[in-house]
Amino acid sequence: MFTPLKNTALHDLLNRPILFDANIFMVGISDRTSDKNCSFENMTQLYIKPLFESFTDIYIHEEVYKELDEDAKSFIDNYKGKNVTIVTEGTLYGTDPKYTTIFNNIAKHELVNYVRGGSKDRGEVYSLAYAAYHNMNYFCSKEIMVDNVARELEDLKDIDIITFDIIILQAYVYYAQKNDNSNSKGLKAIYKKYCADVIKRHSLPATLGEYIKANQDYL
Repeated sequence: MFTPLKNTALHDLLNRPILFDANIFMVGISDRTSDKNCSFENMTQLYIKPLFESFTDIYIHEEVYKELDEDAKSFIDNYKGKNVTIVTEGTLYGTDPKYTTIFNNIAKHELVNYVRGGSKDRGEVYSLAYAAYHNMNYFCSKEIMVDNVARELEDLKDIDIITFDIIILQAYVYYAQKNDNSNSKGLKAIYKKYCADVIKRHSLPATLGEYIKANQDYL
């Protein structure tokens, strides 16, 4: 089983700087109109609120913040100045050789092919470059491209990509500490449905219950 928790236990991970991507708010968005369980309100209850209540040093790139809808922006605004900081590229690109090289190496990777100024994958590229330059962890719920690029680029070798399974695990722990099991069914469902790819790629247990047991040593 491959998991960044083998490098850093969950309780330590929560206190380290981490950069969030826009996709953390988009889990299940394609099913939102047909399945009430995928509503923004329900996803906020299941994992988004536990996420923001658990990590102590959260960064969100301004290019990501711009992409969000008003519900997501409003939610984030409640945490700005507390444990959330909106960051910018500033004048680094073109003036700082290290940052410029990192940005260009990410942008030209064959899985990315980002043209600076374009909109597709804009948030991911800017966020990954910022994370690599400042040596901080990175969370993206739709991590297929990000995960693979991070494995292949030397610039990202020290960056842990926090996959969605870890976020669900933290949500489970968050509610367990409150003796609240009312969200257990929902967490099991989104683990099975929205972690299917990372389960396959990282050889993770098929169910949340088995996953929790397998990670007892990493909490």
